[in-house]
Amino acid sequence: MTVGEVWKYLDGVAPKKYAEGFDNVGLLIGDENAEVTGVCCCLDITHSVINEAVEKGANLIVTHHPVIFDALKNIPAWSPVAALMRRDIAVIAMHTNFDIAEGGVNDTLIELLEWERGDTLEVTQSDGRGFGAVCDIQLEFTPQMLAEYCKEKLFLGGVRYSRISRSVKRVAVCCGAGIDRTIMQLARERGCDAIISGDIKHNFWIEAENCGLTLIDAGHFGTEKAAAHKLAKLVTAEFSSVPVFSAECEADPCGYV
Repeated sequence: MTVGEVWKYLDGVAPKKYAEGFDNVGLLIGDENAEVTGVCCCLDITHSVINEAVEKGANLIVTHHPVIFDALKNIPAWSPVAALMRRDIAVIAMHTNFDIAEGGVNDTLIELLEWERGDTLEVTQSDGRGFGAVCDIQLEFTPQMLAEYCKEKLFLGGVRYSRISRSVKRVAVCCGAGIDRTIMQLARERGCDAIISGDIKHNFWIEAENCGLTLIDAGHFGTEKAAAHKLAKLVTAEFSSVPVFSAECEADPCGYV
């Protein structure tokens, strides 16, 4: 089992061609011909994740967020990239291509919320794939009730929500930093009462208040942390010859008081 074989399999699950133009996915560091001794799956590559990979004998990390995103002009000693190269650890990134994949990050978020996936909110591919999904939920929520529900189902330390009271029955679910001008417009057009996402900017809270939408900010980490577990599950199902695990050290980098 080589690094290249793992990448080939993952590219079949969530093809690189589906990644957004700004993204950087695929084999980012390492030799595709190297034999894999173990696979560590994570949301973000930190020094703690690298240390855990080394301790558990993994020489391949499959990450959701690319450890190399923009072009590098230098690699400082403190950089995870430098540590990965020193320790000869390969890296495969599965980012926006995995966000929109069937059974990918957004679908996993909906599963955790125990809802049924409806139509794609923003179609970006010719086969109907894209970002976000519309879910018609069985129970009627207030914004606070919906926030408390998300906090419980996603095991979160805190959730931001729109404080204006209104009824919520149809919800757009967009993992990560999923809200932009297009998503807001599409949610209104599709008759959504609320959007669940993360990293929501101030101007969208004001726009939502003015147009009657409820926003739930469950955090970038909170809406995507299950990506590592899903990646580990996929790789484990395909490759049984080496240990595959989700990094146990990962935690929300933000604290709550």
